[in-house]
Amino acid sequence: MNHKLLDKKIWWLIVVEVAALSLVYFLVIRPQQIELRRIKAEVQEKEALYARLAALSGLIDELREKKAAIGKTMDRLLKTRERGEMGLVVPASLMDIFRESKVAVISIRPVPEKAEGDLLISSWDISILASYHELGHFISRLERSADFDRIDSLTISSEGSSLEHRAQLIISRVSLLKSEQEKK
Repeated sequence: MNHKLLDKKIWWLIVVEVAALSLVYFLVIRPQQIELRRIKAEVQEKEALYARLAALSGLIDELREKKAAIGKTMDRLLKTRERGEMGLVVPASLMDIFRESKVAVISIRPVPEKAEGDLLISSWDISILASYHELGHFISRLERSADFDRIDSLTISSEGSSLEHRAQLIISRVSLLKSEQEKK
């Protein structure tokens, strides 16, 4: 009889142990496994995001370098364009001297600019028609002007009448190049 009672107790213990183990599995182990899978999936997502961000960071650095190179090219092109426009435009003060001196301007052609150190030399090849008196007045006004104008060459030839003479001049204006700080 003792033996039967012992068997019943063992069976009850086995049932209680199975129930306890089931409870431990369903209440502790299984939720932890689910949480572990969720954390692993989240870590994989974060690693994939980190890899994409690293690739984008490299791309951003490359784009910044390209932007800097394009910026330098644009600055160089703008400087070239600015210098080109300055060479094509005859300053208003020079045009005023033409008018005041009553000389007839036949042609004006820009001469390529030269940069010498911090100086920019803009030149024009100018052909005018005037009397000696008008030509002398023109040269005098040009040399007295507040701008740094100079006559690089002067050739005078007679036209049909002795009163009118054709003068071929190369006039230069010396100015300071703009520094990087002044441009900003």
